[in-house]
Amino acid sequence: MKEFDITRPDKLILTGLKSLVSLPLNLYTEQKSKAKGSGKVSFIGEKKLDEVSVQHYQYNKDELKVNEVEYNLDFVKEENDKLVHWLNIYGLHDVEIIQDIGQKLGMDRITLRHVLDTTLRPKVEEFDKYLFFSIKSILNDEDKSLNVEQLSFILGKNYVVSFQEEHGDHFDHIRNKIEENLGLIRSKRSDFLVCQLLDAVLDNYYETIEWINTEVRELEKQVFADPTQELLIKMERMKQVTQTIKKSLSPFKDSLRLISNRESSFITKEAKKYFLDLMSSCNGAIEEINSTANSLESLTNIYFSSLSQKMNETMKVLTTVSTIFIPMTFIAGIYGMNFEYMPELKYRYGYHIVWGVMGLMFIGMFIYFKRRKWL
Repeated sequence: MKEFDITRPDKLILTGLKSLVSLPLNLYTEQKSKAKGSGKVSFIGEKKLDEVSVQHYQYNKDELKVNEVEYNLDFVKEENDKLVHWLNIYGLHDVEIIQDIGQKLGMDRITLRHVLDTTLRPKVEEFDKYLFFSIKSILNDEDKSLNVEQLSFILGKNYVVSFQEEHGDHFDHIRNKIEENLGLIRSKRSDFLVCQLLDAVLDNYYETIEWINTEVRELEKQVFADPTQELLIKMERMKQVTQTIKKSLSPFKDSLRLISNRESSFITKEAKKYFLDLMSSCNGAIEEINSTANSLESLTNIYFSSLSQKMNETMKVLTTVSTIFIPMTFIAGIYGMNFEYMPELKYRYGYHIVWGVMGLMFIGMFIYFKRRKWL
């Protein structure tokens, strides 16, 4: 393992930050430049699935149909359709398929670009035929790395279309509620469904924050017990994770506030109370991650204070030892001079006397330093 210069914590921090390969720091600048240059709708991000797949739920209180083979968007034209449709698309890399879906949904070209851009900041936009949501889902993987996924939602009068980068378990409990007819979801409209989907994403944030808090508690124990260079790198990594979550949660909250404070033809007054509750939960998540960030900052300060304290203790011991031996070194230096006429050199017991004096000085100074608690 590479040795770090402990006297330069700024270099150590920089080295640690460069090692955080699991954090989503790639903004795909080159892909964006090519997309702008070509003028075409392009996918911006990392291909995470080999093929695009779909899952189509059609339901009401008494009826349920599930199709995982192909998608049929005829429900967009059926204004009097009594079913709620949830079309979930896995994979965003196939631009032709996404464009075909967008064309049948009547999606604006700007919305298509937003769906295909995985670096997009969370936002909400209302169009004539639909309401568009774009958010980030953040969840820690089994290898303790942070997985950030772009999720987009199209909310219509009787349907919700969700776009995911990859297969995930974000909405498994919602599918179970639909299939088993649990709760209110089968008796509500599409605005309630999208609220449930957003709530599931927010649950992922809480789960990730809880994981971070557990890691911070472990770091706290280690910092007080044995502050090492590896701990500092872990703390800096956790800081990067908290910053990523904060940057995603703030616009998420702004989007929910916008929905709650404006009139929309796609969200009923009855459903607004659920969005208000969701915004309250989002506020709680923001407060929790801010508290976690403050704890990490405090731990970093404690780390450097501990190092400073250790350095002071070491310097105190070295100084005390040096102080004890300086007088003895002085005596030894005097009698080490090569002058011919030094009376003490003729004493028969001079050697033993000098050793006795030095021994008494050592014992006396040792007892004095002990009483002063310098040793």
